[in-house]
Amino acid sequence: MRKASSPQFATAREAVLALPSRARVLVSQACGAPMSLLQALADERDHFQALELCTGVLFTDYPILPCISENITLTTWQVSAPVQALADQGKLEYLPLRLSQVPKTFSPDGALPVGAVLIQVSTPDRNGYVSMGVTVSTMIDASRQAPLVIAEVNRQAPRTMGNTFLHMSEIDYLVDADYPGVEYRPVSLGDVERTIAQYVTELIPDGATIQSGLGAIPEALLFLLDGKKDLGVHSGMVTDGLLPLIEKGVINNSRKSIDRHKVVIGEVMGSRETIRYVHENPMMHFDSANYTHNPQVIGRIENFVAINSAVEIDLGGQVAAESIGRRQISGLGGQFDFVEGASTSPGGFSIFAMPSTASRGKVSRIVSQLAPGSVVSTPRYLTDYVVTEYGVAYLKGKTMRQRAEALTGVAHPDFRDGLSDGQGKPESEGQ
Repeated sequence: MRKASSPQFATAREAVLALPSRARVLVSQACGAPMSLLQALADERDHFQALELCTGVLFTDYPILPCISENITLTTWQVSAPVQALADQGKLEYLPLRLSQVPKTFSPDGALPVGAVLIQVSTPDRNGYVSMGVTVSTMIDASRQAPLVIAEVNRQAPRTMGNTFLHMSEIDYLVDADYPGVEYRPVSLGDVERTIAQYVTELIPDGATIQSGLGAIPEALLFLLDGKKDLGVHSGMVTDGLLPLIEKGVINNSRKSIDRHKVVIGEVMGSRETIRYVHENPMMHFDSANYTHNPQVIGRIENFVAINSAVEIDLGGQVAAESIGRRQISGLGGQFDFVEGASTSPGGFSIFAMPSTASRGKVSRIVSQLAPGSVVSTPRYLTDYVVTEYGVAYLKGKTMRQRAEALTGVAHPDFRDGLSDGQGKPESEGQ
């Protein structure tokens, strides 16, 4: 355990000026972003010569983003909406990582050791311990090992339970803050998403342990699971849709083969109501990505169901979930970690759920071949189910011909003839 001599209370400006002028800095992501520290970095941007900020998914217009330049650069393992323009302009570096690899990559003996971390934590308890709050998975290990730890102590950050605690002696600078924090607002749900979610719901058995990501379909799915019994959760995150299912007893974790009676997650991505719900809630066990995203751990969970989405899927079952051709629009995140874990779980399986088309119906998401330059996020041999609004394609144990037939059957009808002849064009364009 890395020990500081004693923590120093400082303003945000004083704390960021303690950073080396040249350094790699890991910054807490998503709803745990330390906004006061990022604002101070933006204000003091001319002080630094070569500061590399490394982070994951982002949800809002962070004050540091307009300051990305030659002296302050940004590296991310998850291209998200607030940084999409920077990615398109070549002004950020994309780092292809499974989320389970993030702690090791930024550790002292990893490929990209960091010189400092910027985190958000709760207020200390009477024994001097703070909680990592809403963002634990990618940050807890680095915060225990980094040479310099700067913590924004947000009075409104929740004290989350599990592997979330740091002692104040492990922190170099403490910065007082008091604001609601970043929220994640789910996208609106349409009829297509609800139809897809209904198909997915029918695949999930009572007593299963589920994982789902961000987006309209996972949110719709959570609203439709009311009729299920004794579900468990082992996932990368908790979102707003999970709370009603816990309160109704649909999710009670009573049949999990490990971590029984616990929702195991790495972070909160939700509204203030959800963030308040996890405060000192013993059912919600937060942990490092070394645990939450470890395929060997996931493989020990019986009847584990991994539910994810995709940009496009080819007729062999290869899944592209990160890019449109060569344009990076997302990241691998935890998808492959959970899919791999589901593949070895007794009774487990994976589901890829997505609308059949994109660009307002002009483009099929099921294609003869992935677009040139597209990244294969999940290989075909690990793709079990593909679900669209037109039904369910089961691929496990199927030949290439059988896979193509099954996937064509859940494609949009306007594109099926094109898929059959290998062109993948809508019927009106193919004539």
